[in-house]
Amino acid sequence: MDKTTKKMTVLDQITASDKVRKKIIDTASVLYAKKGFNATTIEEIAEQAGISLPVTYHYVKKKSEIMSMIMEDVLKVFQDNLKEKIKKDIKDPKFKLEIAVDIYFRIVDEQNEKVLLIYQKSNSMDKASKSKIMRLEVELSNLFGNIITEGIEKEIFRETDVDLMAYNINMMAHMWVLKNWHFRKRLTIDQYIKLQMHNIESLLLNS
Repeated sequence: MDKTTKKMTVLDQITASDKVRKKIIDTASVLYAKKGFNATTIEEIAEQAGISLPVTYHYVKKKSEIMSMIMEDVLKVFQDNLKEKIKKDIKDPKFKLEIAVDIYFRIVDEQNEKVLLIYQKSNSMDKASKSKIMRLEVELSNLFGNIITEGIEKEIFRETDVDLMAYNINMMAHMWVLKNWHFRKRLTIDQYIKLQMHNIESLLLNS
């Protein structure tokens, strides 16, 4: 990293693909929130990120693609944290689900601006980008679905529509961001997770 300019050198940009991608995503998120999606250009994103325009275009050809990159970033953070915290020796699906819910709700809280952007700007995306985000959303919900299915097979959870339940959990996390103006008046994120986990388990656990 060039410590004088605080920008990534060309060598950094070529060799540190994950860092470049992250820098583009984070910079775009800030600019979209500040200026709006339509008023922000890829050239401006590149300049503010300290990434050369040709390198930026290597990662993204149009602004709508950045939205799917944002969704991919949220999913990757969730997957990485889940793999780290759910070890192979954790056999209890109830405990696994509690860990997964806690991780995901906190990630959504921490990256609330990105989650809001995906909702607010979905209509501005081209068909391919919309389809990609839909696939990523299904992939994310399936992480919950797999745990629920395991719990049903072990007779810890009752029979239920797994896909619907998994999406319910996904939307509970998003509700914390989408209805932030209401819930933050009386709940912390810890309290919200605890209450929603109680709701989830009341629907799933065998008596």
